Amino acid sequence: MKQTSKLIALLLFFLATAAAAAGDQPLHDKTLVAWVAPGNLTQQGGSVLTLIDKAEHFDALVLGEVAQGKWMAGSDFFRRTHQDQANWPLESAGPGTPVQLAITYRGDQVTLFRNGKEYAVYPMGQAQSFGDDATVLIGLRYIGEMGEIGFFTGAIEDVRIYDTALTAQQIGALVPNKPSDPKPLAWWTFEDDKADDIMRRFPASRLEGNAKVVDGKLVLDGSGYLWAAKDAKLLTIEGEQETSFDASVQTLFYKARSKQTGNMWDTWLYLHQGNYYLYYLAKAGDQWDNIAMARSPDGVHWTEIGRVLSKGRGVTWMGTGSTWKSPNFAKDGKFFMNFSEWKGPRQTIFFAESKDLVHWTRLGNEYEFVQDERWYEKNGRWDCIWTIPRPGGGLYGYWTATPKAETGGRFGFGETLDGITWKALPPPKVSGVREGEVGAIERIGDKYYMMFGTHPTMVTLVADRPEGPFVAARKNFCLLAGHTYFSRFFPIPDGVLVNHHSIARDGQVYFGTLKSALLDDAGTLRLGWWKGNDKLKHLAVDVKPPSPGSGETQKIAMIETLFDASRGLVLEGTLKLPASKESQPVGLYLAHDNDTGTAILVHAGGIAELGPMRANGTGFKAEYRVDREWKFGASAGFRLLLKGSLIEFYLEDLLIDCYSLPQGASGRIGILPAGDPAALTALKAWCP
Repeated sequence: MKQTSKLIALLLFFLATAAAAAGDQPLHDKTLVAWVAPGNLTQQGGSVLTLIDKAEHFDALVLGEVAQGKWMAGSDFFRRTHQDQANWPLESAGPGTPVQLAITYRGDQVTLFRNGKEYAVYPMGQAQSFGDDATVLIGLRYIGEMGEIGFFTGAIEDVRIYDTALTAQQIGALVPNKPSDPKPLAWWTFEDDKADDIMRRFPASRLEGNAKVVDGKLVLDGSGYLWAAKDAKLLTIEGEQETSFDASVQTLFYKARSKQTGNMWDTWLYLHQGNYYLYYLAKAGDQWDNIAMARSPDGVHWTEIGRVLSKGRGVTWMGTGSTWKSPNFAKDGKFFMNFSEWKGPRQTIFFAESKDLVHWTRLGNEYEFVQDERWYEKNGRWDCIWTIPRPGGGLYGYWTATPKAETGGRFGFGETLDGITWKALPPPKVSGVREGEVGAIERIGDKYYMMFGTHPTMVTLVADRPEGPFVAARKNFCLLAGHTYFSRFFPIPDGVLVNHHSIARDGQVYFGTLKSALLDDAGTLRLGWWKGNDKLKHLAVDVKPPSPGSGETQKIAMIETLFDASRGLVLEGTLKLPASKESQPVGLYLAHDNDTGTAILVHAGGIAELGPMRANGTGFKAEYRVDREWKFGASAGFRLLLKGSLIEFYLEDLLIDCYSLPQGASGRIGILPAGDPAALTALKAWCP
């Protein structure tokens, strides 16, 4: 048995080597083969296997696009698809019952096979050839300028592509997970929980959405797929402009790309059945005019969905919101979202509902929530309800408002029993801040913490009771500053996370990484590294430290590795903290070009300064100075996240600052000071 396994392994190695050595001739005559168990027979247009090129020509093995329950050869605009399928057999295999499907393309003829027997045959107008830019989709029919279309639901055991049209006898002789003669051009067996093409024709691959490999099968729930290509650069959608929609998964500083969405602003999240739903206020025009969203299976890898709500007729602009579960969810299964609209001289709050967190329906004007003029200014701010559970049922809400001066309030407060019919209450008394915007509130431990926006900073207010009074936090009062804004709480089963957006200096807005809400023994709120972000460490990068003697005539010792700043970087190491205020700071230099860069300088006690510096180590100017009022040891582990012009810097898993560089990073990173080899040690790096 062992000898047989070795022979099979050698054969596979030979086949893979031969395939890699073969020329990359255009693929014309071909065969698509898959062993698949459909999850249901009512799905419409899901593809088991697709070949698609950059011009969006594709050939695919599709279920139920023209006629429900029938297999067909899918193609761009049905160019190679026979649409009269009335006499074609209905599929009868249910979940867990695999069937073999195959399509051959020979000259001008298409033939479909099911379990080795001819299923349908017809002439096509003109065959499609696929060149070096072809990619493979397993579980999706199409990806391109129109987004992702045609998700398949089911389990796939084996997928192959042959560069010849196999005969019926050859197809009938195929056995899943076993070699064949002729050899496949590309072959996915999903053995050993891997999603790789073992022939190496399409060596770059990525699982998207909820796609996963389990027990030797690719399992698809209708929201994920496998994407494979000759080169990782092909795993993107390239439009005519940089602003065109990119349907690929994003990680590390997600950016809304849809033209219908536009630039984003405030963000908020909701977690349901293991999926992370990211919502954001956005503007495709001159004013904030829509709410859009993205979805993630892990809080790190995001797929853009796009606009889900638009401003109403006659509305000047929309305002931000949040999402919560109906207090009667067990009966109605609904989720609610609030948003504001500014119409005429007044801003008021409206609501929408959904049962799947993706498709939202605006509720009628009878639910409009307006200012209660007993305590609030009629034409004052009225925006963005954030909810927490209300003792006895229903929800308490807090929102941006303009309380009357005599109330001593800084924001709105109210309650609801059904989630959408709101009653305003007197505003809580607040001390330590002026007017601002409610980001979010959450009970953590035995106190209530509010993140309150006093643009451009987010500060912390604390109360013992939901109705207040609220006071400014004694320590770490400024939670976020500078190039970030509008942080929100995000409860998950094992703690509370915080999200916010990050603002590049060109005005483009990105979703910052999720962070953990941390409380010390004194009840001080700080932000820290979320362990889920370890999924950013996709590919290890060899870090070559500065060569001995480098930087002797300069103040910066440059790391020899050139990092890919456009793709993104996680850099970790150990930093030796200065012993006293008089000691020289230590840190990192991030080059923009040959002459300029940005320095992160860490002083005694972990106090950090960030700002521009010349490439020779002179001319530093601190734009931001951050003291998290935390007691660090003699050394501290650090993390730097970098992508484009955005960075995040952590010490001992405590967030020090999020910062936007004056221009994109070049990927060259230096160590400060150059003369101290122990300043930064144990360097490791990964790219997403």
